[in-house]
Amino acid sequence: MRFTASYLTISTVFAALLFGSVTAFAPAEVRFHAHLVRADPAVNDTIATTPKSVRLWFSEPVELSLSRVRVVRVGGDTVKTGGLRHEGTTATTASLDFSAPATTPGTYVVTYHVVARDGHPTTGSYNFVLRGAGVK
Repeated sequence: MRFTASYLTISTVFAALLFGSVTAFAPAEVRFHAHLVRADPAVNDTIATTPKSVRLWFSEPVELSLSRVRVVRVGGDTVKTGGLRHEGTTATTASLDFSAPATTPGTYVVTYHVVARDGHPTTGSYNFVLRGAGVK
């Protein structure tokens, strides 16, 4: 029995050391960055009506003063928007309202550069398709 208990203890210590060394060398974006969790309009979604805003939810709180979100129609102009804001009191969100709603059907690209509260930046983008022009 003693051999088994010692073996389990050594195995547990070895596994903990191995896991710690693997995560220490994991890419920084895995360990510290705010990742996009969901979006509205959703990633790769096709919508029938013009959205009034773009809302992004991240895996950790983001600093809006250091963050940027843009919406551009492929082959067209940047959609005019208001300022970036949190959705209610949720610091893990970044939302912006359209000043002049996107009414031209087509593919839109949402690009974001957000900075987590710990100072680590994340940059990304996604598409959605607008089929119609009615405002939702």
